[in-house]
Amino acid sequence: MNRRNFLVCWSLAMWPAVWLPSAWGRGALARTPSQTEGPFYPVVAIPFRESLIGDQAVVNGTPMWLSGRVLDMSGHPMTDCRVEIWQCDGAGIYHHPRQSGHDQVDRHFAGFGAALTDSQGHYRFHTLYPVPYTGRPPHIHVKIWQGGRELLTTQLYLQGQTGNEWWARNREALQIDPLPHSDGLAANYDFVV
Repeated sequence: MNRRNFLVCWSLAMWPAVWLPSAWGRGALARTPSQTEGPFYPVVAIPFRESLIGDQAVVNGTPMWLSGRVLDMSGHPMTDCRVEIWQCDGAGIYHHPRQSGHDQVDRHFAGFGAALTDSQGHYRFHTLYPVPYTGRPPHIHVKIWQGGRELLTTQLYLQGQTGNEWWARNREALQIDPLPHSDGLAANYDFVV
């Protein structure tokens, strides 16, 4: 390739950077990786409730606040998104009829709930620090909706405890690191959809 052809090719390749500076300057965020829904998605409509803990004094497990924001790929907050979470109780049992030992589920832990993002894209739940069950690493399932459209289904893992399932790809981007809080623990995670 001669010098002239090289300069023509280089100019064409750089054209978007020259003519679309706003897109390059802003930069897109990485989309939160999706993961499987799993077998224990609730069989009843998930109610809006911030707290999944009924009686903190007797619940089996460590209370944890999970909060963050839902953002679009440009970093703008997404308002009125329904964020659903579900997870097993402190003994590793889901509130689901197909879960073995379902009759022994902790009645002081609801197991699932939903929140609506505010004008800044914030959501918040009072839930339990996740525990492992039947060989799975500790995790919290998440599904995000806008209107009737599903935007994301994924799982959040504890930092450094992501397991090695072949199907649970991109676990590194799905880690939370709960820290001490006046009411147990607190973790933050921003979803990009």
